[in-house]
Amino acid sequence: MIFQQAHTWFHQLIFALTLLMTPMAMGQQENIKKPKLVVGIVVDQMRADYLYKYEDMYGEGGFKRLMRDGFNFKNAQYNYVVTETAPGHASIYSGTTPSTHGIIGNSWYDRKLRDLVINVGDSTATLVGSEIPNTNGLSPHHLLSNTLGDELRQGKNFKAKVISVSLKDRGAILPGGRAADAAYWHDWVSSPGYFVSSSYYMEDLPNWVKNFNKKGKSDAYLNTQWETLYPIEQYTQSAPDNNNYEPAIGGKSTPTFPYDFKSMRERYRQAGAEYQLIWVSPVGNSLLTEFAIEALKREKLGLDEYPDLLAISYSSTDVAGHTFGPQSVEIQDMYLRLDQNIEELLNTLDKQVGAGNYTLFLTADHAGMPNAQFSNDQKLPAGIAPIKTYQFALAKFLNNKYEQQNLLQQFNYEQVYLDQDLILKSGLDLSSVQRSAADFLLTQEGIVGALTAHEMLSENYEDGARQKVQNGFHPKRSGDIILTFLPGYVQNTAAGMTLDKLKGTTHGSGYNYDSHVPLLWMGAGIPSGSSVREVKVTDIAPSLAMILNLQLPSGSNGQPLQELFE
Repeated sequence: MIFQQAHTWFHQLIFALTLLMTPMAMGQQENIKKPKLVVGIVVDQMRADYLYKYEDMYGEGGFKRLMRDGFNFKNAQYNYVVTETAPGHASIYSGTTPSTHGIIGNSWYDRKLRDLVINVGDSTATLVGSEIPNTNGLSPHHLLSNTLGDELRQGKNFKAKVISVSLKDRGAILPGGRAADAAYWHDWVSSPGYFVSSSYYMEDLPNWVKNFNKKGKSDAYLNTQWETLYPIEQYTQSAPDNNNYEPAIGGKSTPTFPYDFKSMRERYRQAGAEYQLIWVSPVGNSLLTEFAIEALKREKLGLDEYPDLLAISYSSTDVAGHTFGPQSVEIQDMYLRLDQNIEELLNTLDKQVGAGNYTLFLTADHAGMPNAQFSNDQKLPAGIAPIKTYQFALAKFLNNKYEQQNLLQQFNYEQVYLDQDLILKSGLDLSSVQRSAADFLLTQEGIVGALTAHEMLSENYEDGARQKVQNGFHPKRSGDIILTFLPGYVQNTAAGMTLDKLKGTTHGSGYNYDSHVPLLWMGAGIPSGSSVREVKVTDIAPSLAMILNLQLPSGSNGQPLQELFE
Protein backbone atom coordinates (compact mmCIF):
# COMPACT_ATOMS: atom_id res chain seq x y z
CA MET A 1 0.00 0.00 0.00
CA ILE A 2 2.82 2.39 0.96
CA PHE A 3 4.60 1.59 -2.32
CA GLN A 4 1.39 2.13 -4.29
CA GLN A 5 0.80 5.52 -2.60
CA ALA A 6 4.39 6.56 -3.25
CA HIS A 7 4.07 5.44 -6.86
CA THR A 8 0.87 7.47 -7.29
CA TRP A 9 2.46 10.51 -5.64
CA PHE A 10 5.47 10.23 -7.96
CA HIS A 11 3.27 10.23 -11.06
CA GLN A 12 1.28 13.18 -9.75
CA LEU A 13 4.55 15.08 -9.23
CA ILE A 14 5.74 14.29 -12.73
CA PHE A 15 2.38 15.40 -14.14
CA ALA A 16 2.58 18.68 -12.19
CA LEU A 17 6.13 19.32 -13.37
CA THR A 18 5.04 18.57 -16.91
CA LEU A 19 2.27 21.15 -16.63
CA LEU A 20 4.83 23.69 -15.42
CA MET A 21 7.51 22.87 -17.96
CA THR A 22 5.47 22.35 -21.11
CA PRO A 23 4.40 26.00 -21.59
CA MET A 24 8.00 27.13 -21.27
CA ALA A 25 9.21 24.54 -23.74
CA MET A 26 6.38 25.34 -26.11
CA GLY A 27 6.91 29.04 -25.60
CA GLN A 28 10.56 28.66 -26.46
CA GLN A 29 9.58 27.17 -29.81
CA GLU A 30 6.71 29.57 -30.48
CA ASN A 31 8.80 32.65 -29.67
CA ILE A 32 11.19 31.94 -32.53
CA LYS A 33 10.37 34.61 -35.06
CA LYS A 34 9.39 33.21 -38.42
CA PRO A 35 11.33 34.94 -41.21
CA LYS A 36 9.64 36.49 -44.21
CA LEU A 37 12.65 35.53 -46.30
CA VAL A 38 15.30 32.82 -46.09
CA VAL A 39 18.60 33.63 -47.82
CA GLY A 40 21.02 30.79 -48.44
CA ILE A 41 24.57 31.75 -49.41
CA VAL A 42 26.95 29.08 -50.68
CA VAL A 43 30.54 30.11 -51.31
CA ASP A 44 32.02 27.57 -53.68
CA GLN A 45 35.25 26.00 -52.31
CA MET A 46 35.37 28.14 -49.16
CA ARG A 47 37.48 26.58 -46.42
CA ALA A 48 36.39 27.16 -42.81
CA ASP A 49 39.75 28.69 -41.93
CA TYR A 50 39.28 31.54 -44.43
CA LEU A 51 37.00 33.18 -41.84
CA TYR A 52 40.00 33.58 -39.53
CA LYS A 53 42.99 33.54 -41.88
CA TYR A 54 41.99 36.89 -43.40
CA GLU A 55 39.94 38.19 -40.47
CA ASP A 56 42.22 41.13 -39.66
CA MET A 57 41.59 42.58 -43.13
CA TYR A 58 37.82 42.03 -43.28
CA GLY A 59 35.47 44.96 -42.75
CA GLU A 60 32.94 45.06 -39.94
CA GLY A 61 29.81 44.56 -42.04
CA GLY A 62 30.44 41.30 -43.90
CA PHE A 63 31.86 38.06 -42.52
CA LYS A 64 32.60 39.74 -39.19
CA ARG A 65 29.02 40.85 -38.83
CA LEU A 66 27.79 37.31 -39.43
CA MET A 67 30.22 35.96 -36.82
CA ARG A 68 29.49 38.77 -34.35
CA ASP A 69 25.71 39.03 -34.61
CA GLY A 70 24.87 35.49 -35.64
CA PHE A 71 25.71 31.91 -34.73
CA ASN A 72 28.93 30.27 -35.87
CA PHE A 73 29.18 26.48 -36.15
CA LYS A 74 32.96 26.20 -36.28
CA ASN A 75 33.07 22.47 -36.96
CA ALA A 76 30.67 21.95 -39.86
CA GLN A 77 31.52 18.89 -41.94
CA TYR A 78 30.52 17.01 -45.06
CA ASN A 79 29.72 13.42 -44.19
CA TYR A 80 30.21 11.79 -47.60
CA VAL A 81 32.49 11.61 -50.62
CA VAL A 82 32.91 12.94 -53.20
CA THR A 83 33.02 16.56 -52.07
CA GLU A 84 32.15 18.37 -55.28
CA THR A 85 29.92 21.25 -56.32
CA ALA A 86 26.82 19.37 -57.47
CA PRO A 87 26.48 16.96 -54.52
CA GLY A 88 27.33 19.79 -52.12
CA HIS A 89 24.50 22.04 -53.28
CA ALA A 90 22.05 19.13 -53.41
CA SER A 91 22.98 18.04 -49.87
CA ILE A 92 22.70 21.53 -48.36
CA TYR A 93 19.16 22.05 -49.55
CA SER A 94 17.82 18.48 -49.37
CA GLY A 95 19.20 17.65 -45.91
CA THR A 96 20.53 14.31 -47.04
CA THR A 97 23.52 12.70 -48.74
CA PRO A 98 24.07 11.46 -52.32
CA SER A 99 23.00 7.97 -51.25
CA THR A 100 19.47 9.40 -51.15
CA HIS A 101 19.35 12.49 -53.39
CA GLY A 102 21.33 10.73 -56.12
CA ILE A 103 23.70 13.53 -57.15
CA ILE A 104 26.86 11.49 -56.56
CA GLY A 105 29.21 13.86 -58.38
CA ASN A 106 29.45 16.57 -60.98
CA SER A 107 29.08 13.70 -63.44
CA TRP A 108 28.73 9.95 -63.35
CA TYR A 109 28.61 6.98 -65.72
CA ASP A 110 25.21 5.84 -66.95
CA ARG A 111 25.26 2.09 -67.65
CA LYS A 112 22.22 2.24 -69.94
CA LEU A 113 23.52 5.13 -72.01
CA ARG A 114 27.09 3.83 -71.75
CA ASP A 115 28.25 7.40 -71.36
CA LEU A 116 28.93 10.04 -68.73
CA VAL A 117 25.96 12.20 -67.73
CA ILE A 118 26.13 15.73 -66.31
CA ASN A 119 24.41 16.33 -62.98
CA VAL A 120 21.92 18.87 -64.37
CA GLY A 121 21.93 17.77 -68.01
CA ASP A 122 18.47 17.33 -69.56
CA SER A 123 17.93 16.57 -73.24
CA THR A 124 14.23 17.46 -72.96
CA ALA A 125 14.95 21.09 -72.01
CA THR A 126 16.50 24.02 -73.86
CA LEU A 127 18.34 27.13 -72.74
CA VAL A 128 16.20 30.25 -72.35
CA GLY A 129 17.68 33.69 -72.85
CA SER A 130 20.85 32.90 -74.75
CA GLU A 131 21.66 35.06 -77.76
CA ILE A 132 22.50 32.04 -79.89
CA PRO A 133 19.93 29.18 -79.90
CA ASN A 134 21.21 26.50 -77.54
CA THR A 135 19.62 23.07 -77.20
CA ASN A 136 21.92 21.95 -74.37
CA GLY A 137 19.10 21.84 -71.85
CA LEU A 138 19.51 21.78 -68.11
CA SER A 139 17.17 20.99 -65.22
CA PRO A 140 17.03 19.37 -61.75
CA HIS A 141 15.45 16.16 -63.09
CA HIS A 142 18.37 13.99 -61.84
CA LEU A 143 17.65 15.14 -58.26
CA LEU A 144 15.80 12.30 -56.54
CA SER A 145 14.62 13.90 -53.28
CA ASN A 146 12.87 17.11 -52.33
CA THR A 147 14.66 20.25 -51.23
CA LEU A 148 13.72 22.88 -48.66
CA GLY A 149 12.44 25.02 -51.53
CA ASP A 150 10.16 22.21 -52.69
CA GLU A 151 8.70 21.89 -49.20
CA LEU A 152 8.32 25.66 -48.89
CA ARG A 153 6.43 25.83 -52.18
CA GLN A 154 4.15 22.94 -51.22
CA GLY A 155 3.69 24.04 -47.62
CA LYS A 156 2.52 27.50 -48.64
CA ASN A 157 0.26 26.22 -51.43
CA PHE A 158 2.77 27.41 -54.06
CA LYS A 159 2.37 31.05 -53.01
CA ALA A 160 5.91 31.27 -51.63
CA LYS A 161 8.62 32.15 -54.14
CA VAL A 162 11.85 30.20 -54.58
CA ILE A 163 14.52 31.91 -56.69
CA SER A 164 18.06 30.55 -57.10
CA VAL A 165 21.00 32.35 -58.73
CA SER A 166 24.64 31.55 -59.47
CA LEU A 167 27.32 31.83 -62.11
CA LYS A 168 27.33 28.03 -62.42
CA ASP A 169 24.28 26.20 -63.76
CA ARG A 170 24.44 23.50 -61.08
CA GLY A 171 24.94 26.14 -58.38
CA ALA A 172 21.61 27.65 -59.43
CA ILE A 173 19.55 24.62 -60.41
CA LEU A 174 20.10 22.15 -57.58
CA PRO A 175 19.43 24.50 -54.59
CA GLY A 176 16.01 25.45 -55.94
CA GLY A 177 14.87 21.86 -56.30
CA ARG A 178 12.25 20.64 -58.72
CA ALA A 179 9.49 23.10 -57.80
CA ALA A 180 11.48 26.36 -57.84
CA ASP A 181 9.96 29.37 -59.56
CA ALA A 182 13.21 30.03 -61.37
CA ALA A 183 16.93 29.37 -61.50
CA TYR A 184 19.30 31.76 -63.30
CA TRP A 185 22.97 31.35 -64.12
CA HIS A 186 25.66 33.14 -66.11
CA ASP A 187 26.08 31.98 -69.71
CA TRP A 188 29.60 32.47 -71.07
CA VAL A 189 29.15 30.17 -74.09
CA SER A 190 26.23 31.26 -76.28
CA SER A 191 25.51 34.81 -75.14
CA PRO A 192 27.51 37.94 -74.24
CA GLY A 193 27.63 37.15 -70.56
CA TYR A 194 23.87 37.03 -70.02
CA PHE A 195 22.01 35.43 -67.15
CA VAL A 196 19.89 32.64 -68.59
CA SER A 197 17.47 29.94 -67.48
CA SER A 198 15.85 26.75 -68.78
CA SER A 199 12.62 25.85 -70.51
CA TYR A 200 12.07 23.62 -67.48
CA TYR A 201 11.10 26.79 -65.60
CA MET A 202 9.84 29.22 -68.23
CA GLU A 203 9.29 29.94 -71.91
CA ASP A 204 10.90 33.37 -71.79
CA LEU A 205 12.97 35.43 -69.37
CA PRO A 206 11.13 37.96 -67.20
CA ASN A 207 11.52 41.56 -68.34
CA TRP A 208 13.68 42.44 -65.33
CA VAL A 209 16.23 39.78 -66.33
CA LYS A 210 16.21 40.95 -69.94
CA ASN A 211 16.71 44.54 -68.81
CA PHE A 212 19.57 43.50 -66.53
CA ASN A 213 21.24 41.68 -69.43
CA LYS A 214 20.83 44.67 -71.73
CA LYS A 215 22.92 46.79 -69.36
CA GLY A 216 26.00 44.90 -70.56
CA LYS A 217 27.49 44.49 -67.12
CA SER A 218 29.64 41.51 -68.14
CA ASP A 219 31.30 43.64 -70.81
CA ALA A 220 31.72 46.53 -68.41
CA TYR A 221 33.48 44.30 -65.87
CA LEU A 222 35.76 42.88 -68.57
CA ASN A 223 36.95 46.38 -69.35
CA THR A 224 38.40 46.76 -65.86
CA GLN A 225 41.66 45.74 -64.23
CA TRP A 226 42.03 43.47 -61.21
CA GLU A 227 44.44 45.00 -58.73
CA THR A 228 44.77 44.12 -55.07
CA LEU A 229 42.29 45.89 -52.81
CA TYR A 230 45.11 46.95 -50.45
CA PRO A 231 48.85 47.42 -50.98
CA ILE A 232 50.20 44.01 -51.86
CA GLU A 233 52.78 44.03 -49.04
CA GLN A 234 49.87 43.76 -46.59
CA TYR A 235 48.94 40.30 -47.93
CA THR A 236 51.08 38.52 -45.39
CA GLN A 237 48.76 35.49 -45.10
CA SER A 238 49.68 34.39 -48.62
CA ALA A 239 52.72 33.14 -50.49
CA PRO A 240 54.68 35.67 -52.56
CA ASP A 241 52.68 36.87 -55.54
CA ASN A 242 55.16 35.34 -57.99
CA ASN A 243 55.55 31.66 -57.11
CA ASN A 244 55.70 28.22 -58.69
CA TYR A 245 52.30 27.03 -57.47
CA GLU A 246 50.16 29.12 -59.82
CA PRO A 247 49.82 29.32 -63.61
CA ALA A 248 50.24 32.49 -65.62
CA ILE A 249 46.87 33.05 -67.32
CA GLY A 250 45.66 35.11 -70.27
CA GLY A 251 49.04 35.34 -71.96
CA LYS A 252 50.77 36.85 -68.93
CA SER A 253 54.39 35.86 -68.38
CA THR A 254 53.97 35.57 -64.59
CA PRO A 255 51.08 34.71 -62.24
CA THR A 256 51.10 38.18 -60.73
CA PHE A 257 48.99 41.29 -60.30
CA PRO A 258 47.60 43.29 -61.99
CA TYR A 259 45.23 41.44 -64.36
CA ASP A 260 44.20 43.66 -67.25
CA PHE A 261 40.99 42.03 -68.44
CA LYS A 262 40.63 44.38 -71.37
CA SER A 263 43.83 43.11 -72.94
CA MET A 264 43.37 39.52 -71.80
CA ARG A 265 39.84 39.08 -73.13
CA GLU A 266 40.97 38.96 -76.76
CA ARG A 267 43.01 35.83 -76.11
CA TYR A 268 40.02 34.27 -74.33
CA ARG A 269 37.73 35.31 -77.20
CA GLN A 270 39.88 33.37 -79.64
CA ALA A 271 39.36 30.28 -77.49
CA GLY A 272 35.60 30.87 -77.33
CA ALA A 273 35.74 31.60 -73.61
CA GLU A 274 35.80 35.40 -73.42
CA TYR A 275 33.14 35.69 -70.74
CA GLN A 276 34.53 32.85 -68.66
CA LEU A 277 37.28 35.29 -67.70
CA ILE A 278 34.71 36.81 -65.35
CA TRP A 279 34.53 33.52 -63.44
CA VAL A 280 38.18 33.52 -62.37
CA SER A 281 38.12 36.98 -60.80
CA PRO A 282 36.26 38.91 -58.07
CA VAL A 283 34.12 40.68 -60.67
CA GLY A 284 32.14 37.44 -60.97
CA ASN A 285 31.10 37.78 -57.32
CA SER A 286 30.23 41.45 -57.83
CA LEU A 287 28.17 40.66 -60.92
CA LEU A 288 26.26 37.92 -59.10
CA THR A 289 25.64 40.18 -56.10
CA GLU A 290 24.12 42.80 -58.38
CA PHE A 291 21.91 40.20 -60.02
CA ALA A 292 20.82 38.70 -56.68
CA ILE A 293 19.87 42.16 -55.39
CA GLU A 294 17.93 42.81 -58.59
CA ALA A 295 16.07 39.50 -58.10
CA LEU A 296 15.33 40.43 -54.49
CA LYS A 297 13.81 43.74 -55.52
CA ARG A 298 12.03 42.83 -58.76
CA GLU A 299 10.52 39.63 -57.39
CA LYS A 300 9.55 41.49 -54.17
CA LEU A 301 10.93 38.68 -52.05
CA GLY A 302 10.03 38.73 -48.37
CA LEU A 303 7.40 41.45 -48.73
CA ASP A 304 4.13 39.54 -48.28
CA GLU A 305 2.67 37.07 -45.80
CA TYR A 306 4.30 34.06 -47.47
CA PRO A 307 7.98 33.40 -46.68
CA ASP A 308 10.26 33.21 -49.72
CA LEU A 309 13.65 31.63 -50.42
CA LEU A 310 16.56 33.26 -52.24
CA ALA A 311 19.49 30.92 -52.88
CA ILE A 312 22.78 32.56 -53.91
CA SER A 313 25.85 30.57 -54.90
CA TYR A 314 29.16 32.36 -55.46
CA SER A 315 31.22 30.45 -58.04
CA SER A 316 34.27 32.63 -58.73
CA THR A 317 35.85 31.50 -55.47
CA ASP A 318 35.96 27.94 -56.82
CA VAL A 319 37.33 28.81 -60.25
CA ALA A 320 40.01 31.02 -58.73
CA GLY A 321 40.78 28.35 -56.13
CA HIS A 322 41.34 25.73 -58.81
CA THR A 323 43.46 28.16 -60.81
CA PHE A 324 45.63 29.81 -58.16
CA GLY A 325 45.33 27.70 -54.98
CA PRO A 326 44.70 28.55 -51.31
CA GLN A 327 48.20 29.95 -50.80
CA SER A 328 47.75 32.71 -53.41
CA VAL A 329 47.40 36.45 -53.06
CA GLU A 330 44.61 36.11 -55.62
CA ILE A 331 42.50 34.01 -53.24
CA GLN A 332 43.14 36.34 -50.32
CA ASP A 333 42.09 39.33 -52.40
CA MET A 334 39.08 37.40 -53.71
CA TYR A 335 37.79 36.91 -50.15
CA LEU A 336 38.51 40.47 -49.07
CA ARG A 337 36.39 41.67 -51.97
CA LEU A 338 33.72 39.02 -51.37
CA ASP A 339 33.51 40.36 -47.82
CA GLN A 340 32.45 43.68 -49.33
CA ASN A 341 29.88 41.94 -51.54
CA ILE A 342 28.40 40.21 -48.48
CA GLU A 343 28.21 43.54 -46.68
CA GLU A 344 26.40 45.12 -49.63
CA LEU A 345 23.96 42.21 -49.72
CA LEU A 346 23.26 42.39 -45.98
CA ASN A 347 22.71 46.14 -46.10
CA THR A 348 20.27 45.72 -48.97
CA LEU A 349 18.39 42.99 -47.11
CA ASP A 350 18.17 45.25 -44.05
CA LYS A 351 16.68 48.02 -46.15
CA GLN A 352 14.49 45.95 -48.46
CA VAL A 353 13.13 43.26 -46.12
CA GLY A 354 14.05 44.53 -42.66
CA ALA A 355 16.88 43.45 -40.38
CA GLY A 356 14.60 41.32 -38.22
CA ASN A 357 12.58 39.82 -41.06
CA TYR A 358 15.02 37.50 -42.78
CA THR A 359 17.10 34.49 -41.78
CA LEU A 360 20.38 33.89 -43.56
CA PHE A 361 22.91 31.09 -43.57
CA LEU A 362 26.32 30.97 -45.22
CA THR A 363 28.25 27.80 -45.96
CA ALA A 364 30.25 26.13 -48.74
CA ASP A 365 29.60 23.20 -51.08
CA HIS A 366 33.07 21.84 -50.27
CA ALA A 367 36.47 23.19 -49.25
CA GLY A 368 39.82 22.63 -51.00
CA MET A 369 43.19 21.03 -50.44
CA PRO A 370 46.54 22.84 -50.42
CA ASN A 371 48.52 22.87 -53.64
CA ALA A 372 50.33 19.53 -53.73
CA GLN A 373 53.77 20.94 -54.56
CA PHE A 374 53.34 23.60 -51.88
CA SER A 375 52.58 20.85 -49.34
CA ASN A 376 55.55 18.81 -50.52
CA ASP A 377 57.84 21.82 -50.16
CA GLN A 378 56.61 22.20 -46.58
CA LYS A 379 57.36 18.50 -45.94
CA LEU A 380 53.65 17.68 -45.70
CA PRO A 381 52.01 14.61 -47.30
CA ALA A 382 51.45 15.01 -51.03
CA GLY A 383 51.39 12.85 -54.12
CA ILE A 384 49.69 12.02 -57.39
CA ALA A 385 47.08 9.31 -57.92
CA PRO A 386 47.63 8.43 -61.63
CA ILE A 387 44.14 7.39 -62.78
CA LYS A 388 45.21 6.22 -66.26
CA THR A 389 47.93 4.03 -64.76
CA TYR A 390 45.38 2.41 -62.45
CA GLN A 391 42.99 1.93 -65.36
CA PHE A 392 45.48 0.17 -67.61
CA ALA A 393 46.79 -1.98 -64.77
CA LEU A 394 43.30 -3.08 -63.69
CA ALA A 395 42.21 -3.89 -67.25
CA LYS A 396 45.29 -6.05 -67.71
CA PHE A 397 44.74 -7.80 -64.36
CA LEU A 398 41.10 -8.61 -65.13
CA ASN A 399 41.92 -9.86 -68.61
CA ASN A 400 44.60 -12.20 -67.29
CA LYS A 401 42.64 -13.46 -64.28
CA TYR A 402 39.34 -14.15 -65.99
CA GLU A 403 40.58 -14.65 -69.56
CA GLN A 404 37.91 -12.22 -70.63
CA GLN A 405 38.38 -8.92 -72.46
CA ASN A 406 36.62 -5.64 -71.59
CA LEU A 407 35.40 -6.45 -68.09
CA LEU A 408 36.43 -2.92 -67.12
CA GLN A 409 33.79 -0.57 -68.51
CA GLN A 410 34.67 2.86 -67.12
CA PHE A 411 37.31 4.25 -64.76
CA ASN A 412 35.91 7.63 -63.68
CA TYR A 413 38.39 8.83 -61.05
CA GLU A 414 37.29 7.20 -57.75
CA GLN A 415 34.37 5.37 -59.41
CA VAL A 416 35.24 2.11 -61.18
CA TYR A 417 32.52 0.56 -63.34
CA LEU A 418 32.65 -3.07 -64.45
CA ASP A 419 30.62 -4.47 -67.34
CA GLN A 420 27.99 -6.22 -65.23
CA ASP A 421 26.12 -7.67 -68.22
CA LEU A 422 29.30 -9.23 -69.61
CA ILE A 423 30.24 -10.60 -66.20
CA LEU A 424 26.87 -12.31 -65.82
CA LYS A 425 26.94 -13.65 -69.40
CA SER A 426 30.36 -15.11 -68.68
CA GLY A 427 29.01 -17.03 -65.70
CA LEU A 428 31.11 -15.08 -63.23
CA ASP A 429 30.00 -14.00 -59.78
CA LEU A 430 29.71 -10.22 -59.75
CA SER A 431 30.58 -9.71 -56.09
CA SER A 432 33.66 -11.94 -56.45
CA VAL A 433 34.90 -9.97 -59.47
CA GLN A 434 34.27 -6.71 -57.62
CA ARG A 435 36.27 -7.89 -54.60
CA SER A 436 39.08 -9.26 -56.76
CA ALA A 437 39.36 -5.95 -58.62
CA ALA A 438 39.26 -4.01 -55.35
CA ASP A 439 42.01 -6.15 -53.81
CA PHE A 440 44.19 -5.58 -56.86
CA LEU A 441 43.67 -1.81 -56.75
CA LEU A 442 44.71 -1.76 -53.10
CA THR A 443 48.17 -2.88 -54.25
CA GLN A 444 48.59 0.33 -56.26
CA GLU A 445 50.58 3.26 -54.89
CA GLY A 446 48.35 6.01 -53.52
CA ILE A 447 45.17 3.95 -53.10
CA VAL A 448 44.26 3.45 -49.45
CA GLY A 449 40.69 2.18 -49.74
CA ALA A 450 38.67 0.15 -52.25
CA LEU A 451 35.11 -0.74 -51.29
CA THR A 452 32.77 -2.71 -53.52
CA ALA A 453 29.14 -2.06 -54.41
CA HIS A 454 28.29 -5.41 -52.79
CA GLU A 455 29.81 -4.21 -49.52
CA MET A 456 27.95 -0.91 -49.79
CA LEU A 457 24.65 -2.78 -50.04
CA SER A 458 25.32 -5.51 -47.48
CA GLU A 459 27.24 -3.68 -44.73
CA ASN A 460 26.35 -0.75 -42.47
CA TYR A 461 29.36 1.43 -41.73
CA GLU A 462 28.75 3.69 -38.75
CA ASP A 463 31.80 5.96 -38.78
CA GLY A 464 35.05 6.88 -40.48
CA ALA A 465 36.02 6.88 -44.12
CA ARG A 466 33.86 3.87 -44.96
CA GLN A 467 30.72 5.61 -43.73
CA LYS A 468 31.54 8.63 -45.93
CA VAL A 469 31.89 6.33 -48.93
CA GLN A 470 28.60 4.64 -48.11
CA ASN A 471 26.83 8.00 -47.70
CA GLY A 472 28.03 8.93 -51.17
CA PHE A 473 27.03 5.64 -52.77
CA HIS A 474 23.89 5.30 -54.88
CA PRO A 475 23.19 1.78 -56.21
CA LYS A 476 21.83 3.01 -59.55
CA ARG A 477 24.61 5.48 -60.26
CA SER A 478 27.79 4.58 -58.40
CA GLY A 479 30.54 2.28 -59.58
CA ASP A 480 31.31 -1.32 -58.68
CA ILE A 481 34.35 -0.16 -56.73
CA ILE A 482 34.79 3.17 -54.95
CA LEU A 483 38.35 4.25 -54.23
CA THR A 484 39.90 6.50 -51.62
CA PHE A 485 43.41 7.87 -51.82
CA LEU A 486 46.12 8.80 -49.35
CA PRO A 487 45.90 12.24 -47.70
CA GLY A 488 47.39 14.94 -49.89
CA TYR A 489 47.13 12.88 -53.08
CA VAL A 490 45.71 14.51 -56.21
CA GLN A 491 43.82 12.46 -58.78
CA ASN A 492 45.20 13.13 -62.25
CA THR A 493 44.62 11.61 -65.68
CA ALA A 494 47.60 13.10 -67.54
CA ALA A 495 50.49 10.78 -68.39
CA GLY A 496 53.81 11.60 -66.77
CA MET A 497 52.39 14.24 -64.44
CA THR A 498 54.71 15.37 -61.65
CA LEU A 499 54.02 17.45 -58.53
CA ASP A 500 55.81 20.53 -59.83
CA LYS A 501 53.42 20.66 -62.79
CA LEU A 502 50.30 20.71 -60.60
CA LYS A 503 49.09 24.30 -60.32
CA GLY A 504 46.28 25.65 -58.17
CA THR A 505 44.25 23.10 -56.25
CA THR A 506 41.41 20.58 -56.35
CA HIS A 507 38.96 18.86 -53.99
CA GLY A 508 36.77 15.78 -53.69
CA SER A 509 38.13 13.73 -50.79
CA GLY A 510 36.67 13.10 -47.35
CA TYR A 511 39.67 14.61 -45.58
CA ASN A 512 39.18 17.74 -43.51
CA TYR A 513 40.82 20.03 -46.02
CA ASP A 514 37.90 19.17 -48.36
CA SER A 515 35.09 18.50 -45.87
CA HIS A 516 35.46 21.25 -43.22
CA VAL A 517 33.45 24.31 -44.24
CA PRO A 518 32.05 27.46 -42.59
CA LEU A 519 28.47 27.51 -41.32
CA LEU A 520 27.18 30.91 -40.19
CA TRP A 521 23.59 31.85 -39.34
CA MET A 522 22.10 35.28 -38.73
CA GLY A 523 18.70 36.97 -38.63
CA ALA A 524 15.19 36.41 -37.38
CA GLY A 525 15.10 34.05 -34.43
CA ILE A 526 18.84 33.27 -34.57
CA PRO A 527 20.82 33.70 -31.31
CA SER A 528 24.37 35.01 -31.28
CA GLY A 529 27.12 32.63 -30.24
CA SER A 530 29.29 29.81 -31.48
CA SER A 531 29.79 26.08 -31.06
CA VAL A 532 32.63 23.66 -31.72
CA ARG A 533 30.27 20.69 -31.76
CA GLU A 534 30.62 18.71 -34.96
CA VAL A 535 27.58 19.28 -37.15
CA LYS A 536 26.77 18.20 -40.67
CA VAL A 537 25.89 20.34 -43.64
CA THR A 538 22.86 18.07 -44.02
CA ASP A 539 21.55 19.67 -40.79
CA ILE A 540 20.82 22.97 -42.55
CA ALA A 541 17.61 22.03 -44.39
CA PRO A 542 15.88 20.32 -41.43
CA SER A 543 16.76 23.30 -39.21
CA LEU A 544 15.09 25.68 -41.65
CA ALA A 545 12.12 23.35 -42.00
CA MET A 546 11.62 23.54 -38.22
CA ILE A 547 12.01 27.33 -38.21
CA LEU A 548 9.41 27.65 -40.98
CA ASN A 549 7.13 24.89 -39.60
CA LEU A 550 7.46 22.90 -42.82
CA GLN A 551 7.46 19.22 -43.61
CA LEU A 552 11.02 17.90 -43.70
CA PRO A 553 12.41 17.40 -47.22
CA SER A 554 11.49 13.88 -48.35
CA GLY A 555 14.91 12.28 -47.93
CA SER A 556 16.23 14.44 -45.10
CA ASN A 557 18.20 12.57 -42.45
CA GLY A 558 19.99 15.56 -40.92
CA GLN A 559 19.15 16.83 -37.45
CA PRO A 560 17.88 20.32 -36.54
CA LEU A 561 20.66 22.37 -35.01
CA GLN A 562 19.55 22.64 -31.38
CA GLU A 563 21.63 25.74 -30.67
CA LEU A 564 19.42 27.76 -33.02
CA PHE A 565 16.36 26.97 -30.92
CA GLU A 566 17.76 27.67 -27.44
